[in-house]
Amino acid sequence: MFSNSKIPEYLDRLEHDGFVEISDCLDHGILERVNAVVERPLNQLTINGKRGFVETRNTRFLFETFFWGKDIIDIYTSPNLIQLADTFVNSEVHISNHRIYRTFPCKTKKMAWHIDNKIDEYDNEQERFVTTVLPDEKGLIIIVYLSDVNDGGLQLVKGSHLWSSGNKEVWSNEELKSSTENIITFNERKKGTAIIYDYRCVHRAKPYRTGPARTSLFGQFSSNNSPTGEPILLSTSDIPFLNDIQKRVLNFGENPTTQNWPIGSKPQNIISFSKYLVNS
Repeated sequence: MFSNSKIPEYLDRLEHDGFVEISDCLDHGILERVNAVVERPLNQLTINGKRGFVETRNTRFLFETFFWGKDIIDIYTSPNLIQLADTFVNSEVHISNHRIYRTFPCKTKKMAWHIDNKIDEYDNEQERFVTTVLPDEKGLIIIVYLSDVNDGGLQLVKGSHLWSSGNKEVWSNEELKSSTENIITFNERKKGTAIIYDYRCVHRAKPYRTGPARTSLFGQFSSNNSPTGEPILLSTSDIPFLNDIQKRVLNFGENPTTQNWPIGSKPQNIISFSKYLVNS
């Protein structure tokens, strides 16, 4: 993913800017194998025992991320990535959130500016996720572009990890007006590009109205003081080949503390189910 010698440089940039961008992060062979294996599930709805995507708004989420192969596991648990995260957080990290997703252009939907130093717990009675911001929590997120991204890429407010702490999760455009010159937009990037950032940074996906869909891999690494997070499903064929660090990062022996996000809304499930019947 990146060489061990780069870790000190990346740590400095994470502390100062809140992010680091790495071009050609993935070996071409791994990138092509991952894209090949996720294409089918990203084109079939998870329903009635069939594993595929969960849809919300204009995005399909392949939330059973690790089930689809060892190459995907190896991306998330790259030794140098974990060393970077452990050192940055000053703790042994684990994966608290994970997904591969495909976003389609949309004229009406857009993501709010937000931070991710928070925990989500699923309220089964109310059938919704409840979010709690953790002001002092420090962790990393990695996003790897699995497709070329011309528009709709990650946007991040450079240096915002230094002032975003508090009990506030979401920001408006008006509130960020004074930070406009610090907004970095990761458009016009080739597949294989990775952005690693402090999850206290204010960020979003840039809204886009037209163009091709974009596919990305997302992982959130939290400290051992943070709750376990989402369930992780593995194929038994991969388990014998995992090392101790991978087992730790993948939460072996720990109970999940929430459901996989997202859970599609009832109207979206009905619409998607109708499309599934028409196309079957």
